[in-house]
Amino acid sequence: MTAPPDAAAVASLLASARPGAGARTRSAGIAHEIEELILRGDLQRGQRLPTESELGEVLGVSRSVVRDAVRMLAARGLLEVRQGYGTVVAPPSDEAFGSALVGLLMRSGATMGDVIDARTALETQLAPLIAANATDEDLERMNVRLADMAAAVAAGDDEAVDVAHLDFHRAMYDALHRPALETLLRPMQRCILLTSPLLKPDDRDGWLHAHGEILVALRRRDPAAAEAAVRAHFADLGDPRYDAWRERPFREVAVLDAERLRRAAERESRG
Repeated sequence: MTAPPDAAAVASLLASARPGAGARTRSAGIAHEIEELILRGDLQRGQRLPTESELGEVLGVSRSVVRDAVRMLAARGLLEVRQGYGTVVAPPSDEAFGSALVGLLMRSGATMGDVIDARTALETQLAPLIAANATDEDLERMNVRLADMAAAVAAGDDEAVDVAHLDFHRAMYDALHRPALETLLRPMQRCILLTSPLLKPDDRDGWLHAHGEILVALRRRDPAAAEAAVRAHFADLGDPRYDAWRERPFREVAVLDAERLRRAAERESRG
């Protein structure tokens, strides 16, 4: 099999790997070396790695050891295995981080109320920054998503509601214009959906109004009003009608809503 054009260069970078004793340790060691090269930028997104045989020869290990290392990194979103093409460096993704965050919350014993309170504390502090930094384009994007939310509610399309709601909050995060902060917040997108109760018909108008008030405050570039609007939005979830939902374990809701999350992701990917 012919090596990809950059195989020799990649193999040279990896030649410094020093696998330890034991197959598991060797695989973990190789995975660590490849991860370091990716994180340092020595291996770029889309760059194709040598074949398992080529890597095994360079590193002095079996193909199975290399395969295990690749699987570890693919599971973490750092590599992609493309059928009939080979293994390439994956584009940056928060998928693994988002899954880990949800998994940690599921195992923590937190209730829905605990997670909502954490979101409230975080997002009320972000609101003034968004009010100060949002561009006209950011605000228009939020306006479009708000209109999408209203249309989905009117149509009774819960999946479209989820997609538009996620996009509205994603637009808010993007309007921070703080790249590192946006990266840290991006995995929270799953939590936004999982901590958004399926709305009863009587609650939908108030829910839309609350998001509209957030946008009004942001348009006014009023940090205090933006914080108050976000706080009022979350305060509604403290109403007694949500008590039973707030007391439910987060892990229980996350498991039950896994299909809802999947459908929303698929709907969004279809545009």
